[in-house]
Amino acid sequence: MSTPPAPPSTPSSSPWSVFKFGGTSVSSAKNYKNCAKISLDDMRSKPANDFAIVVSAMGGKPKTTDLLLGLVEAASTRDDETVALNLNLIKEKHMTCLQECELSPSAQARLNGTITSDIKSIQDVLRTVSLMKWNPAKISALVSGYGEIWSGQILTEVMQKLGGQDTQFEYVDARNVIVVDESNDDVVIEWERSEENLSKFLASSPPENPGTRRCLVVTGFVASNTEGVATTLGRDGSDYSAAIFGKLLSAAEVTIWTDVDGVLSADPRRVPGSLVLSEVSFNEAMELAYFGAKVIHPKTMQPAILSNPPIPIWIRNTFNPSFRGSRIYTSSMTHKQRDRCVCGFASIDSLAILNVEGSGMVGVKGVARRLFGTLEDSGISIILIAQASSEHSISLALEQKDASRAKAVLEEVFSRELKHGHISDVSVIAPASIVAAVGDGMSAVTGVAGRFFRALGESKINVLAIAQGASERNISAMVPGADATRALRAVHAAFRLSQTSVRVGVVLDGGVNAGLGRSLLQLLDRQRQHMIISFDIDVQVVCVKGDGAVMWTDNGGSITDSDWIGALKGERVSSKLQFTSNSSAKALSDKFTGVLLSDECSHNMVFDCTALEEMAVLHPKWLAKSIHVITANNTGISGSDELREELDRAELGEQGQGEPGRYLKEVCVGGSLPVIRTLTDLLKSGDRIRKIDGILSVSFSHIMHRVSPPPGDDGVVPEGIKFSEAVKEAIDMGMMEVDPVKDLNNEYSARCLMVLVNELGMGDLWNKDRILQACEHIFANETWSEDGFADLDAEIEKRQAAAKANKCVVRHISSIDVGKSSVEIKFLDVPYNHAFATTPPACETFRFFTKTYQQFPLVITGQAEGLENTANALLAEMLNLMAGKVTATASRKSGLQRNASSA
Repeated sequence: MSTPPAPPSTPSSSPWSVFKFGGTSVSSAKNYKNCAKISLDDMRSKPANDFAIVVSAMGGKPKTTDLLLGLVEAASTRDDETVALNLNLIKEKHMTCLQECELSPSAQARLNGTITSDIKSIQDVLRTVSLMKWNPAKISALVSGYGEIWSGQILTEVMQKLGGQDTQFEYVDARNVIVVDESNDDVVIEWERSEENLSKFLASSPPENPGTRRCLVVTGFVASNTEGVATTLGRDGSDYSAAIFGKLLSAAEVTIWTDVDGVLSADPRRVPGSLVLSEVSFNEAMELAYFGAKVIHPKTMQPAILSNPPIPIWIRNTFNPSFRGSRIYTSSMTHKQRDRCVCGFASIDSLAILNVEGSGMVGVKGVARRLFGTLEDSGISIILIAQASSEHSISLALEQKDASRAKAVLEEVFSRELKHGHISDVSVIAPASIVAAVGDGMSAVTGVAGRFFRALGESKINVLAIAQGASERNISAMVPGADATRALRAVHAAFRLSQTSVRVGVVLDGGVNAGLGRSLLQLLDRQRQHMIISFDIDVQVVCVKGDGAVMWTDNGGSITDSDWIGALKGERVSSKLQFTSNSSAKALSDKFTGVLLSDECSHNMVFDCTALEEMAVLHPKWLAKSIHVITANNTGISGSDELREELDRAELGEQGQGEPGRYLKEVCVGGSLPVIRTLTDLLKSGDRIRKIDGILSVSFSHIMHRVSPPPGDDGVVPEGIKFSEAVKEAIDMGMMEVDPVKDLNNEYSARCLMVLVNELGMGDLWNKDRILQACEHIFANETWSEDGFADLDAEIEKRQAAAKANKCVVRHISSIDVGKSSVEIKFLDVPYNHAFATTPPACETFRFFTKTYQQFPLVITGQAEGLENTANALLAEMLNLMAGKVTATASRKSGLQRNASSA
C-alpha cells in the first residue's frame, strides 16, 4: 500500500476559520473571557481570515442543557418543586455570569431582558406539558436549545467589548440557517437550503467598511426542521454545528476547543502514559470514536470529509491554548512513522460474548441469517462478530444487559437444533470488554497482529474472540472485563505509545547496613530515567522489605534508598509513602506481596537481596502469583528437598492459576559473572556438559591467593601470609558471609554447587547436606571465633610449602563431574601456570568441559566481589527478562542487553 500524499499546505482558499467552544470552555464569566481572548489572539495571527465561532450552552455543575431537559421531564410528571428549582438555577447561573462579564450597562440590561423573557416562554411551554403529562421529543428539543441561544449572545457581547474596531461581530441563531430533515430516525442536513439561508444572512449585513473583517458567533446544537420548527442536532450537536458551518463557509479549518490537549492514544484514566497524537486521519478518528474514545463524534467529521477539498479538524485545549493539539485530516502520523503504525487504543466495557456452536451448523445455509435476524427483531445490537472458517461456531459481542434476553430468544429459535444436538450450546461469557488497536499504517506493516496478541499473552490475558477487517485499520480482541485496563496498558506499551511499567519490590538483608539491597535501590533510582529513554521501561519500586519493616507506595512514584533509610531512622515519611514496623513477619510479608500485585500492571518483580531462608520460602509463593523473582539468595534452590520440589512445581505453573513468574537466579552463582546463562546456552545448543569446576568462593579466592601466591611478573614467588590473617583481611574487606563460618565450612560453596546441580538435572541425586558430607573440611567449628587458628595456620602453611616445592599453589576448588555423578569441594595443588593459580584475588573462575570444549575448556573469569557489580547483575537480569517485552526497534536502538544497566 502506498503512502497517501501529504495534504496541501492550504486546504482551502476560503478566508474563513471556524472555532467551536464546548460547555466546559464557557462554564463561567472567566471562561467566556478566555474564549474571547483565544479567538481574538488567533484572529490577529490570521489577519486575512474571517471567523465563525460556534458556542455550546454554559457548562459547569449542573450543566445548562441538563437543567433544561430536567425541566421538561419534571413538568411531564408534575414535579413542580424540581421545575421551580431548575428554573431558579438557570436564571441565577446566567445572571451571575452576566454580572461577572462586566459588560456595558445597556448590553447587560438587554441580555437580562432576553433571558428573563425566554424563561417566561419556557414556563408557558412547561405548563402545557404539565397539564397533558406529555413529554414529546420536539418539546425537549425546543426547550434544550435555549442554553446555546443565551450562550451565543453572551459571547457576542464579550467579543464586542474585547475586540477591535476592525471586526464586525454578529450573533447568528443557527435555527435560521441550518435546516434538517427529520422524516427518518437520523437527522439529515438539507445542504442547499442551509447554504441559501447562510448566503442571505451574510448578504443582509455586509461590513460597512471594506477593510472590516467578520466574526460570526453562532449557536451550536440547534437547527430547524423542514417545517421551520426548532429542533436540535442530537448528541455532540455543537461539534456537528461547527463542522456544518465549516462546510457551508468552505472554511480553511475547524477547531474544536475542549478541555483536553487533543486526541489521545488511550484513555488517560486507564493508561497514565497516553500521548497526544499530533496527526490522526478521519478514518482513525472514527474508529477510535466508535470504540468509546472521547475524541469527536463520527457525524462531526462527515461535513469536513464531504467538503472539496476536505477540511482539517483541530482538537485543542481551551485551558492550554499554547499547545498545538491534534489535527484530524486525510492522513495521520501512522503513515509517516512506520514504527508506530498504531495511533491509539480504545475499549468498550460492560459487554458479553454470546457463543452459538454445534456440528450441525457446518455448511448449513441460513443459520447466520436466522441468528442475526432474530437478534434484530428483538432490538439487540451486535457490536462484534467472530466466526471460524469451519463454521462450527459463531461468537457475538453485545451489551451485557442484553445477554440473557439474547440467549433466551436464540434458544427458542434454535430449539429444534438444540433438541437434536445439531447445535450443542448457546452460551454467554460476561462481563467482557473489547480492546481495539487502530491505525491506518497497520496494513503496510507485517507482524502487527503478532505484536498485539503477544503483548496480551505476556500479560497473562486470555483472548476470548478476535475480529479484524480487510482494511486492517482495526484489530479487536474480546477479553475478560476484569482484564481490560491491564490489556490496554500492555498493548499501548507494546507499540511504544507509552513506557512498559514494571512494579518492583526489593527485599533487603538487614537495615541501614543492608549492602546489596541498598546498592540496588540506589542503582534503580539512578538508572530509572535512562531505562525510560532507552528502553521505554519505567521501573517503579513500589515496596521495600527488610529489618522487620515494610515501606510501600499506593500513589505511583518509586521508593528510593534515601526514603527507606530516612524511615528507618525515624525521619518523616513523604505523604506518598507508607511505612510500618509494628507487625508480625507474616503480616509484613503479606503486605509486601499485596502491594506488589496490581491488576493494572502485567510485570511484577521481586529482587531478593538477602541470604535468608525465611525469604527463600516465599519464592514459590511469589512465582505462583505470577511474580517474577530475581534472586541473589540461593538458600531456596539449595534448600530442603521439599522446598526445591515446591520451587520446581511453581516454575512449571502447577501451583498457581495463571502463568507462573520467571525464576532468575544468575546472581546465585558467580555474582556478576554470566555462569548460569553460559550453562543454559550450552545446553540449548545441544552441547553435552561433562564437567564444571572452578573457584566458586570469592572469600576463598582471596584467602588462598594471599596464603599461597603465584609467582610475580619477575618469576619470584612472594611469601604468603598466615591463613588466619588472610581470613581477617577477607572479613574486613566485606568478602565473607555475615556468618564467616558459612564460608569456611564450605556451606556457601555447597549452595552454589546445588544451583548448578539443579541446572544440570542432577537435583534428585544431591542436596546441600550430601555435598557437605563429601567435601574436604578444614574448619570444623560451628560458631565463629578468631581464636583457635594456630593449628590450622600450621597445617595450611605445611601444605602450602609442599605445593611450592612442586611449583604449585593451593586452591579451593569445587567441581561437578556429570559422567560420574560426583560433586566435590577440595583443596588442590595446581601448577603456577594453571588458570586457577592465576585467578586474581576477589575473582572467581569457572571452567566448562563439554563435548565441544573437550581439550580446552570454556573459561569464565572475573571479579565477582562488589556490591555495585552484583546490583548491576541483578538489574541486568531484569532487563534481559524485559528484552522480549519491548519493540525490536527499542532493543536495536538501545542495545537492550546484559551490560546495558551500567551505561
